[in-house]
Amino acid sequence: MPSFDRRRKRLMRISIDRLHALYASVARVHGARDEEATIFADGLLRADMRGHHTQGLGLLPYLDDLYEAGVMHFGRPITVERESSAAALIDGHGGSGHVVGKKAMDIAIAKAESAGVGFVTVKRSGDYGMASNYALQALDRGMIGISMSTGPLLVAPWGGRDAYFCTNPLAIAVPSGERDPIVIDMATSAGSMGKVVLAARDGKRLDEKAVVDGEGVYTDDPLRVILNVMDRESRMSGALLPSGPKGFGMLLMVELLSALLSGERDWLGERPADPTGRAAYYAHTFIAISVSQFQDPAAFAAAADRMIATLTGSRPAQGFDAVRLPGGGAAATEREYRANGIQLRDEEWAMVERLAQKRGIPLA
Repeated sequence: MPSFDRRRKRLMRISIDRLHALYASVARVHGARDEEATIFADGLLRADMRGHHTQGLGLLPYLDDLYEAGVMHFGRPITVERESSAAALIDGHGGSGHVVGKKAMDIAIAKAESAGVGFVTVKRSGDYGMASNYALQALDRGMIGISMSTGPLLVAPWGGRDAYFCTNPLAIAVPSGERDPIVIDMATSAGSMGKVVLAARDGKRLDEKAVVDGEGVYTDDPLRVILNVMDRESRMSGALLPSGPKGFGMLLMVELLSALLSGERDWLGERPADPTGRAAYYAHTFIAISVSQFQDPAAFAAAADRMIATLTGSRPAQGFDAVRLPGGGAAATEREYRANGIQLRDEEWAMVERLAQKRGIPLA
């Protein structure tokens, strides 16, 4: 394991334009056209702006490796294999997850505009980054957005020790009026890979027993599992865990509604993930729901605002300063970062500098 001074956690500010240009340059190095480079950069930048750096800057070296290894590609076609007025099955042909994801949600939104609901599932895609990117895409059109994905095998079943699942992220975004919308963005495992690696890097314990070590012991110590604290996708001696049996149920639903429903995975001859070269099943599902199919959008937004105001204005319990709702903190972070630049840890930027040097990309 490389040495790392856990006291060294200085913060720095990077302008939005500078970071976006960097992301687009990395995409072009791997053959992206201008439209694809913009979609890729937009997706990573939105994650950073909402404070999800493990799906933004921290994810960049891993994505760079996927493109270099030929696991993901820019310029691949996106084929609609089956389609109805409200649903579609898409083959991403190993394309860039950010590009495939945006275009698939575009299709779901278009179907919701005419049918009330759009349900699109995708096979043979790639890592699509922050799940809420696509839920927010629907939200920006005044719709309810749902996004979920599978990927590398990192997570053991509840009660087990071997990795058979991805962290299977799930995001749901629901519009409001004047208040910040409700946005859930969560791994259905006890913790995302990025957060577990970050805790190991900082020498911190996890909030719960969220990992299982190589001996099959459930623990809150990420250093018993993470082998390289400076690698966002570190190899592991063990696996991540679901967040208890209820979290495992949610993880299974994401697996069924994306990997199995799309045909990406059939579970024939499945074996535990090999920590030296894990398998991955990149499948997604996107759902867009038109509020106007069910309620007057203005009335729905007003009701949502009243709910948010009532809950956030209610009395907090001991140990809490206020009732907080999902998405409010990320929205506040995005406003602050848009105004003042994105705040990053210096060791994250150092990783990017090494990547830029490797790819011959100037850091203006």
